[in-house]
Amino acid sequence: MMMRRLNYDTLNIILAVQRLRSFMITDSAIREAAGQESPSWFKSAESYYSEIPDCVMKVAGLHKNRSDFEKVLNFQVTDEMLKTNHNKLSRFEFPADDLGVYTAAAA
Repeated sequence: MMMRRLNYDTLNIILAVQRLRSFMITDSAIREAAGQESPSWFKSAESYYSEIPDCVMKVAGLHKNRSDFEKVLNFQVTDEMLKTNHNKLSRFEFPADDLGVYTAAAA
């Protein structure tokens, strides 16, 4: 798989989407225990992802498509990434842009 450098905006989007997923799954368990209907974590996370401002998505090198959304959901964030100064994040890699739009800019 082709890779590109990770940046601060990409990492923040990954963290926001993954933490929303975790929250929604936990919230669903609480709602179900109370006999309430719970929203789909996937639809909630996908909706959030699609509403991220385009200017942030562009800097992050991400598209509002299913492929990039799934890359964001499945990316393994390490403790080392979280402890790294944001201007040094480029030493980590993130899966490349399938559409080829951001490869040069993000590499």
